[in-house]
Amino acid sequence: MHYYELTVTTFLLTDINFDKANEKIAQAINQTMAQDEELLDKHMQNGYKYYVFNSFYPLEQDKVYKAGRVYVFKIRSLDQVFITKIKRLLPQTANTNFKVLATELTTQKLRYISELYTLTPVVITVDNKHWLPGNNFMLLQERLHANVEKKFKSFYGESIIPKTNFIQRIEVLNKKPIAYKYKNTKIFGNKFKVTVNEDPISQKLAFIAAACGLGEKGSALGMGFCYTY
Repeated sequence: MHYYELTVTTFLLTDINFDKANEKIAQAINQTMAQDEELLDKHMQNGYKYYVFNSFYPLEQDKVYKAGRVYVFKIRSLDQVFITKIKRLLPQTANTNFKVLATELTTQKLRYISELYTLTPVVITVDNKHWLPGNNFMLLQERLHANVEKKFKSFYGESIIPKTNFIQRIEVLNKKPIAYKYKNTKIFGNKFKVTVNEDPISQKLAFIAAACGLGEKGSALGMGFCYTY
């Protein structure tokens, strides 16, 4: 198992508030996919897209990324063809928010993961509502596990039979839900510290979470982007 990580160095052309940053990055990726017939077809299809991205780094204390400064963000994907094309086309795609200065592609192999820290909020929908602290924790774990397992089956075309949920323990890191702007509305999510079980299937599922996001809206808004230990 492998995933591919593209580090993108950007020069901002306009100020961007933190709660709009992921939407701006998503727009740039979508515009890039429109430049290639195969990528456009992938973008238009329903179903998992097998990629996730984070937001600009370094962070700004006032939560506004500044025009005229250089920031970095990352895109991860299980799909080598997708990420290779994005690497080539993204610098050529004009957008009004930032200019791409450089891209660097690396390969990450399956390795032991003890913990997942989500750098962008995790979104889980229960009965058409976002999961919020105080809601059912067991249901949260079940939904997170089911989402990652479905991504694994969809991408690799094979079923796995877990003996247990891949999550051993989960801790909410924020005091209140985090809101991001998305299509003239708000998406609410939470940051988690997830302790992963040690068995081989749990490790594979944790790797999938790192590769294409934990929870929902990974490709649409970069939600559930994980740092691994």
